[in-house]
Amino acid sequence: MRPTPEILRLAYRDFTHERRISLCFVLALMAVLAPLLILFGLKFGLVDTLAQRLIQSPSNREVLPVGSREYDQAWFDRIGARPDVAFLVPNTRRIAATLSRVQNPATGRDLPVLSMIPTGAGDPLLATDMAAPTGLAELVLTAGAARKLGAVPGNRLMARIDRRRGGRDESTVWEVVVTGVLPAGALAEEAALVPLPLLVATEDYRDGSAVPALGWEGAPPRTGARSFARFRLYATSIYAVAGLAADLTADGVEVRTQAVEIAAMQGLDRNLTRVFWLIALIGSLGFLASLAANLLANVERKRRELAVVRLIGFPTRSLILFPVAQAMLVALLGAATALLIYLPVAMALNSWFADSLRAGESICRLLPSHLLLALTATLLGAAAAAAWAGWRVARIEPAEGLRDL
Repeated sequence: MRPTPEILRLAYRDFTHERRISLCFVLALMAVLAPLLILFGLKFGLVDTLAQRLIQSPSNREVLPVGSREYDQAWFDRIGARPDVAFLVPNTRRIAATLSRVQNPATGRDLPVLSMIPTGAGDPLLATDMAAPTGLAELVLTAGAARKLGAVPGNRLMARIDRRRGGRDESTVWEVVVTGVLPAGALAEEAALVPLPLLVATEDYRDGSAVPALGWEGAPPRTGARSFARFRLYATSIYAVAGLAADLTADGVEVRTQAVEIAAMQGLDRNLTRVFWLIALIGSLGFLASLAANLLANVERKRRELAVVRLIGFPTRSLILFPVAQAMLVALLGAATALLIYLPVAMALNSWFADSLRAGESICRLLPSHLLLALTATLLGAAAAAAWAGWRVARIEPAEGLRDL
């Protein structure tokens, strides 16, 4: 006879024989574990949803300069080489970064003023399948600007800029092509994303300089190294924003970020984690203490039978498995029952909040790794709870069985 498999069989037969008591153990574990799964699912789902919204929104990774100063090419090369910088492009003076009027001949609609924002490859505002505009006659419209103009990709617009030179008002008009329209939530303002050369050309024209590439007359074009008044800068992630902003501030560049919102989300994550572990600790300790006491009581009730089992040749190490095996059965069945409770509750919660969730988001969610961790912790906790009963089993003497024969 192999003692270990036989004692496991006896533990299982005893567990099923006293099914009412065993069911109470299983339901007690389910009553503790199911709320913990739901609570952690809410914590993970809610914080993950908030974090993903922060991460996916480019505005939360943007570092905005406050005011204007001169930034030369060496500065852009140095900052652009940082590993925490995802996108950096120079920007002109704010007053020069506007079109005086834009008209869509196809619809007859126009906009009296349209802001221009420099863009380029890798711009977080551009959709992954949208190419950045190039040259001096391409632009991407925001959803608001496209709606006001009635424009769609492929439309040709007439753009105008004005200037005052030599005491006279002058203007120039040229044709631009809409190469794309940003998603509705990408940028709220009515603006156009344009290549940096186009933005530089309009700034030169307003400054009175000629732009030969577009046939715009004026003073001889400027030569030499060019500096810029502003920039567009995005960090690689929301977690890199604070460090990047601090370094820029130390460099004498005053910036504005969404650091407060990011810190609030991180603080919420920390506080919810503390609340969860506090509740989990109190509930788990209470259940494990109850399980340990009940397993010990079960051993005491079966002290004579266990003494007889030891008398007929079962070694101590095999006999210790008796309460441990029953604790494992309680853990497995309790975890499975808790999971059966968690799944429909999570589905119900997600359906109740469906109107406030975006595609792919959920308010209550657990990953397979979370469920595996919960099962492992439950099994280890049950084994620890059975240790006291196992210690008492090990102290049972075979002579106790002889006295009752």
